[in-house]
Amino acid sequence: MAQATGGSGGQSAYNNQVATLISSATDAVDPFIEVSYTSTSQSGNVQVTTNTVISGANTPTLTVKSNRVGIQTVNCTLTHPVSPNSPLTTSTANFEAISAVNLSRSIISCETCLDTNPNNFYALPNQNLFLGPLQLSSTLGLLNNPIPGVDVVPELAFVVYSPEENISVKITLSASAGQGFNGNTGGEGGRCIFTHTLQKNVEYVFKLGATVEPTSSIGRGGAGAYFYEKGRLLVACGGGGASGNSGGNGGAGGGPGVVGENGTGLGAGRGGIRVNAEQLTAAGLLPSGINGGKIEFCTTGSYWGTQGISPCSDVGQQKFRTITGDIVSSSTTLQRGYKSAPITNYGFRHNGGNSAISINGKFVGGGGAGAYGGNATTSVSAGGGGASGYTSGNVNILSSTRGGNASNLATATIELI
Repeated sequence: MAQATGGSGGQSAYNNQVATLISSATDAVDPFIEVSYTSTSQSGNVQVTTNTVISGANTPTLTVKSNRVGIQTVNCTLTHPVSPNSPLTTSTANFEAISAVNLSRSIISCETCLDTNPNNFYALPNQNLFLGPLQLSSTLGLLNNPIPGVDVVPELAFVVYSPEENISVKITLSASAGQGFNGNTGGEGGRCIFTHTLQKNVEYVFKLGATVEPTSSIGRGGAGAYFYEKGRLLVACGGGGASGNSGGNGGAGGGPGVVGENGTGLGAGRGGIRVNAEQLTAAGLLPSGINGGKIEFCTTGSYWGTQGISPCSDVGQQKFRTITGDIVSSSTTLQRGYKSAPITNYGFRHNGGNSAISINGKFVGGGGAGAYGGNATTSVSAGGGGASGYTSGNVNILSSTRGGNASNLATATIELI
């Protein structure tokens, strides 16, 4: 009778087309493989070289270490000389490398600016993410450190950056809900959770509206929530549609890759169409009557176009500039690319369909704003459609849902992974 033998150790491997083998050992007690590779970072297309050491392939514990902060993926292949189902490959897991500093200190900074006014500037105190998350909302009272006497400011640019080192974070982004009228329910705003590595001294911008004009549609559809890396839109969540007055609920907005929900009732608004990762077309569209519009892929702005700078291009080490090019002198010099938008289009972020149905001068059933805006209702007894969401594919989406935020405020929460 044949005697069973022990299984072979897990295999290490590398692609010699993209990685260079530095060293390896296969006959040691603890075999290892060390590789170096250059990749296009998910943050700003920066070419970086990473050294990764994988050891413990012949032991119950696989150990991976890296010389750079960031996220990689790892799996293991198990083999046995006589097993009928050999080899077996494990599911892929995220390998998150943090620095020793991250064990007690991970500083993130946030400044608020208006696209239209160089004097409307506020710098929040630095937040150590090791001690707690940074929370952002168009109502500044929800911030970790609120601005005294300031309530809703729906067109702020929240400029977030890491001043000390690259930091990998988890972000929860939520669009706002549509308003409910006369006992009917507005659709919830879409929500998503994703991870991303914030590069040191690089500009990241959140645009977080509220269910009030100008970020809501006519008829109070919910506002979208948007996350930019410099000038490029990375994530959008869709706002919910507003309800009708004598019946009909608003449709929920979608997270990235999720279609906006139709409103309910006869004459209800259609939800914003689904858009797959990396499939958003460049041009933005304003709403056309009851029909929702569409967000633009990169920020076109005003001033930088007159300087020959294209929407997706960086503008170099700069302070924040308004739509007319005025410098916000108190802002920090960062690697930037966000381009401030004029009030004629607001960067095509306010793209929910506008209602033409009013009761005693009060418009109802507006569409939500997001990647593709929802349509407004055509009836007093029906709700508007929710907007869809989007991702450029440059972040790691952990979850994306239709609805999830019943608040009339778009929000973002940034925390350590």
